[in-house]
Order: sequence, then structure tokens, then C-alpha cells
Amino acid sequence: MANELDAGQGGGNSEGQLFENVTQSAQFTFNENALLRNLVTVYNMVGTPGLTASVPVWPRVTGLTAITAGADLSNTDVAATAVDITAAEYGSMATIQDIVVESSPLAVAQDVGRVLGDAVAQAMDEVVVDLFTSASTDVGPGAGAEMTIDHILKAAATLRNNSVPMTGLVAVVHPLAAYNLKKTILNSGGQFSANDLANAAARSYYLGTVAGIDIYESASIDTDSGNDAISAVFHPAAIGMTLKRDLRIALQRDESIRGFEVVASAAFGAGILDQNKIVKITSDAAL
Repeated sequence: MANELDAGQGGGNSEGQLFENVTQSAQFTFNENALLRNLVTVYNMVGTPGLTASVPVWPRVTGLTAITAGADLSNTDVAATAVDITAAEYGSMATIQDIVVESSPLAVAQDVGRVLGDAVAQAMDEVVVDLFTSASTDVGPGAGAEMTIDHILKAAATLRNNSVPMTGLVAVVHPLAAYNLKKTILNSGGQFSANDLANAAARSYYLGTVAGIDIYESASIDTDSGNDAISAVFHPAAIGMTLKRDLRIALQRDESIRGFEVVASAAFGAGILDQNKIVKITSDAAL
């Protein structure tokens, strides 16, 4: 059982160095591997009371007609509706024993930091991709059928028909569904481009751009028992993420195991803000 000493804030130099190494590695890995937070709208709740953000969603005003000089306009109701997004805490813990640090030829602290930082990044991505099933419009080929470029084009047409701005549109697809997309692009003589993207995850998982849609692949998307997956094409304004607390690393000395407990945690949540700005693509996700 750990005592109450926070080795990251006090203690000897070795403890402080351990904390610094774990923290730097975890923070770097988290920032580099969290893909989806860069593709949605983030609402920063750090330092604010409560866990729930009520995001106002404004309606579109349509049906305007020509008016005559001096005509008295009638009032249009533009009241916003609120979408509540509740943040939850996610975390993971590992232990680092003194004997391992003292005897291992590896950079144990940095390795533990990378593992924990990646775990929190994965949890953040999963919170977003789990929303894809809730999208109300499906333009995919359906279970057991391959996704093709045609379905990406259908998604673009559907969103454009909803008057969604084309700037910023992204597709996030399962890697095994993306296989057929890659094959189609390469067989047609196309090539994948290297955009100046925000982090390593974006650079690594970026496939290319089709009809103004940047396509990424993410293994965070689950497959069902039939090896099918639900990918999505959306505008950043379609999905909101509340960030209550960014990645936090803490250490406690546990003398009974002659080592430290390392805890990585963050608090966040996500929700669909506008069904008009997202479409899902149900397809096969098997080679």
C-alpha cells in the first residue's frame, strides 16, 4: 500500500528525476498519439465548476424571400438548443520497482510514461469513435460489403446537400476498411500525400484527400461479431469534446514494494452536436 508522499513534488533528487522522465514521456506520447481531439470541436472546461458542458446549437434560417420597400419583417425564432456533454475521468496505473530501475539497461521511466500516455490517448479517441454508431444517416454499402471511394463521395454529397461547409471535413475509417480504399486509390494511379499535420498520429494515419475530405484510419473503431465496422465522415462542428482535465501524471512511493506507483489520468467526454454534419459508413472490416 502506498503512503501519501507525492514523489513528483518533493523527496530526493532521484524521485524528482523519475517524475520528470515519466511525465515528459507520457505527455509527449499523449499529445502525439491522440488523433481525434484534433478533428472535433474541443470545449475547455479546465478550472470551471461541474462536469457537464451545455453547448448551444443554433438552427439555420432558411426560406428568405424578396421584400418590398417598407415591408415589416416578422420575427424568426432562432432559439438555440442545448447539447449536454458530460466529462468522465479515465486513468491507468503502473508500478516501477527500484530494483528494475537500478538493474535495467532500458529507460524504464520513459517507457512507462509512453505506455500510460498512449493508454489515455487511446481512451480519448475511443470516446469519439464510439459516437459514430449514433449518426442518423448511413451512406455505406452495409455489413459484409467493401467500402470504396464511391462511399466517400456519397458522404461528401450528403453533407454538402445539408449545407455543411466543405472546409475541415474528415473521414475516420477502420484500418481494415481503409485497406480497400488504399488499394482503389493506388490501382487508379493515385498517390497519398503528406500534409503538414498537427501531430504524429495525424501524419501516421492520414491516407489522402478525396473530394475535399481528409481521410484518416483509426484502430480505435470497434468491429462487431460479423467483422463489420462503422466509420464516419464529419465536420468538426458535428462532434464536441469537453476537456475537464488534461493529462495528469502523479507518483506515490510504495515502500512495501520498494518502488513507486505511477498514475496517469485525464477527464473528458464527447457528444454529437449536429446530426446534419455527420454521416456514418457501415462496411466490412476484414481482409
